[in-house]
Amino acid sequence: MITLNWNGLEVLSAMVESVAESVAKLHGRLIVFDNGSTDGSEKVVADRWKDTSWFSLIKSPDNLGFAAGANRAIQSVDAEVIVLANSDTVFLPGSLQILLEAVENYPSAGIIGPKLLWPDRTLQPSLRDFPFPGNLFAEHFPVPGRKPAVKNPHTDEQEVDWLVGAVMVFRRDVFLAAGGFDEEFFFYHEETELQYRLFLQGYRSVFVPQAEVVHVEGASARKKFGRETYLQYIQAKLKFLRKHGYTGSSALFRLFMGLLQGYRLAAGIVRPALPRNDIRYTAPYCRKAFRELFRRNRRDY
Repeated sequence: MITLNWNGLEVLSAMVESVAESVAKLHGRLIVFDNGSTDGSEKVVADRWKDTSWFSLIKSPDNLGFAAGANRAIQSVDAEVIVLANSDTVFLPGSLQILLEAVENYPSAGIIGPKLLWPDRTLQPSLRDFPFPGNLFAEHFPVPGRKPAVKNPHTDEQEVDWLVGAVMVFRRDVFLAAGGFDEEFFFYHEETELQYRLFLQGYRSVFVPQAEVVHVEGASARKKFGRETYLQYIQAKLKFLRKHGYTGSSALFRLFMGLLQGYRLAAGIVRPALPRNDIRYTAPYCRKAFRELFRRNRRDY
């Protein structure tokens, strides 16, 4: 099991605590790969678990980003199965064992993931369609005959295009054969791009709702990017479309996202209570998103 950490003082200890007993019973290992933290979070967990046989710490002097850090950590181990979890996750009892059993039950799975929950234990939707413009449009606006994966019931085991990568379980040899994470993706959609390559190779992403994991979502990203975290999604989607999209898909994406920003801006003005805690409905965010989408001489990252 591997978790990446960057200044996760508020969350990392809870993550390790939630899997400690299970990892020990399964005779597994937990590796914390620290991406150049400066808050001492890696030292807190290292001091707490240093006398155990299953815990180890790998320190990078710099923040390599999620994709590069995960690649380094996975390359450093020889385990057959990898559980890659964000530092802002908490595994509910029995969930780790359920995920490992699912690896045996789904030999054609490229990625297996659990049901994600918000800290208040309500559902955090994690099923997604690949982010091509048509799918993104159907996700935000009603389209006859189309039901976005994000709106599927999160109650049954099912195959989807891709799963939100807060927790990903996979065979190490499959991951390495696919080339690992694309390190051009510093934050966001590195799991999407990997799952798309696995999809092209015949593997599927499988959702296992019997395993439940609480996910704070974006704890490290918010520390790095603050209120502009959502802009990183725009950049990452454009990277994905540059690599895997069809002719004109980036232009369609920019057009659709521009219309969406206009809708959000209007909604935020007309119904200010609607997006109470969502900066995507505020004028400053929408202006920045417009600039990001339509600035001149962009190279789609």
